[in-house]
Amino acid sequence: MKKLITAALLNCLIVTLSFSQEKPKLVVGIVVDQMRYDYIYRFWDDFGDEGFKKLINEGHFFRNCQFGYVPTYTGPGHASIYTGTTPSVHGIIANDWYDKKSESFLYCTGDDAMYSVGTDSADGKMSPHLMLTTTFSDELKLFNNGKVIGISLKDRGAILPAGHSGDAAYWMDENGNWISSSYYMNELPDWIKEENTKDNVSKYLGGIWKVKNEFTHNLDTLLKINGRASIKNTPFGNTILNDLAIRILKEEKLGGKKTTDCLFISYSSTDYIGHQYGPHAPELVDTYIRLDKDIAQLLKTIDNKVGFENVLLFLTADHGVVSEPKELMERKIPAGYFESTVMINGLKLHLSQNFGEGEWVKNYSNNQVFLNHNLIVEKGLELNKMQQLCADFLLTFVGVKNTFTAKKMHENEYQNSFHSLIQNGYNQKRSGDVMVALQTGWISKYWENGGTTHGSSYSYDTHVPLIFWGGNIKQGKTDRKIYIKDIAPTISTILGTAYPNGCTGNPLPEVTE
Repeated sequence: MKKLITAALLNCLIVTLSFSQEKPKLVVGIVVDQMRYDYIYRFWDDFGDEGFKKLINEGHFFRNCQFGYVPTYTGPGHASIYTGTTPSVHGIIANDWYDKKSESFLYCTGDDAMYSVGTDSADGKMSPHLMLTTTFSDELKLFNNGKVIGISLKDRGAILPAGHSGDAAYWMDENGNWISSSYYMNELPDWIKEENTKDNVSKYLGGIWKVKNEFTHNLDTLLKINGRASIKNTPFGNTILNDLAIRILKEEKLGGKKTTDCLFISYSSTDYIGHQYGPHAPELVDTYIRLDKDIAQLLKTIDNKVGFENVLLFLTADHGVVSEPKELMERKIPAGYFESTVMINGLKLHLSQNFGEGEWVKNYSNNQVFLNHNLIVEKGLELNKMQQLCADFLLTFVGVKNTFTAKKMHENEYQNSFHSLIQNGYNQKRSGDVMVALQTGWISKYWENGGTTHGSSYSYDTHVPLIFWGGNIKQGKTDRKIYIKDIAPTISTILGTAYPNGCTGNPLPEVTE
């Protein structure tokens, strides 16, 4: 009996301690744009001890974190990380997509109802209004007075993480200045204005980007030809963003109150450089070495100002990237460049020959075919049969691996297959009639002259690092498959808040218990 009473008291004590545990004063979310999982180990020997290595040696490293959907783009990636669900639910199905109702394109954070703050251009006419669900910080803000701020070189990298209730989001405009939207404020804070007047862009672009015996780039020339925003295409874009993050910690006094604050940082230069040069280039290697130093500086500042014991930080990526097909083919690995215009023109001709002249295809974008529903009705044809006919025809093209109809996506539930990844990226109101998946290693012919891209359901695009770090995070490594949508419910569990309202992920016990 005494043993039973002792065990019961011990259980009560454990429960009491778990509920009375201090919540973190600061949540920091770091997204490295276009970071493949293997970069951690590929660049390990070049990293210092206080950046990526510090996070892994002191935190918990999930080595099999996957995006459970396609397309693996920046907009959907950031939305999924912070909402805990996939494009099928949060609605950000691409960076921009064809709108069936207006027959025009929508940008994932574009909002003409807003006006720019800090610039005369339209770069600030933005908001998160197209994201249909809450983020974990939205749920936190419902019952918490802490501040939520998102920053990035890209508007979507700042806005989508900050959520619907964010206090501020800042990104860089075409002139290399930090700006915002009327969604958040009517005027930039004085200290942001001061940052813009410093002209740090010119300071960083005022010399040479060089690695001995590897490459030399004259940044003065880049600045003169492409303007101040060209800093995004250099590793110094990440550095200037890091400077802003450190300034925000100081000016906003984040983590200095009893309530929980949030700072979300998205480093975008890795994506710009990755697209331009590809993952095999020395420019990319140098970019990550420099980013490691930036992160080290950020961690030192957080530790000094907030304290390791008071912070909860996670680092991940919004997608990976494929090796340039020419690099793959040189190594006899199957790959290629796909000409979508030839495919769609072939489809249009096929439909016209079989059913009469007409605008059968309204749009092809993001590997999706949008058919002309009105014409299909006018001709007395069945939409489902037309979708399947198109899907079967598109399969005849070299480079196409699979095709999927909207009917199949809507009426079936797929599990643990490439079909399920397509389905998780399919939104009935916003997606097209037929989805096309290319073979592994194949990308658009647009990149044939150099560079590469992402967006597929394959591991080079879906496998990304995920690291949790902070005073209450148990050090370790986990190799079981987990998903990017698991981040938000994990943070919510630690904070003791409701999950985001569209959440389909699960909390990770390795860091919540």
